[in-house]
Amino acid sequence: MNPWLSVWTSPRETIREIVKTNPNRSFGWLCALYGLPTAFSIAQNYSFSAFMPFWAILVASFVLCTVIGAIGISITAWLLHFTGQWIGGKGDYRSIRSAVAWSNVPNSVVIIMWLILIGSFGNFLFTHGFEHAHFGGFETGLIFLVFLIQTIAAVWGFIIMLHMLGEVQGFSAWMGFLNVLIPFCIIGVIVWLLTLW
Repeated sequence: MNPWLSVWTSPRETIREIVKTNPNRSFGWLCALYGLPTAFSIAQNYSFSAFMPFWAILVASFVLCTVIGAIGISITAWLLHFTGQWIGGKGDYRSIRSAVAWSNVPNSVVIIMWLILIGSFGNFLFTHGFEHAHFGGFETGLIFLVFLIQTIAAVWGFIIMLHMLGEVQGFSAWMGFLNVLIPFCIIGVIVWLLTLW
């Protein structure tokens, strides 16, 4: 099977085949799929256009996306592997990392949406003013459509990850959700405690 296609509708079968043949398959490309939207989001949230030219933001995002993705995927996989053992997870780190990485295939749609926004709004997209700007009817409709498609892709990617994680850990997608929920709650508590200091 072609995992880039089968992952959308058959995540368990796809990750089973990938782990059996090569858990590191296409890891670099998958890191880029994870990292590029993250880089764009960081540039937007911190208004990089205030101190960087537009072209530099784009170049830096494309150059660093694979590194950002590798760090994000690796940390996520380590947390899922560590906490998954508490609920009987049987997957090793490499198989869990592979599941996390391949669940980012829907990010290809998210990237296309980002590129549409970049082509439509240019440097203004990476400013604080973008979130509070008053747009015309077409621009408002475009932003809403992009946000809707990105949300659907993100939800679908999350569902894919639950099934893939369940497959490599040896339990159901619901237990996969619990596996994701545990480290999320732990991090939330740690952040909450740090804010009290």
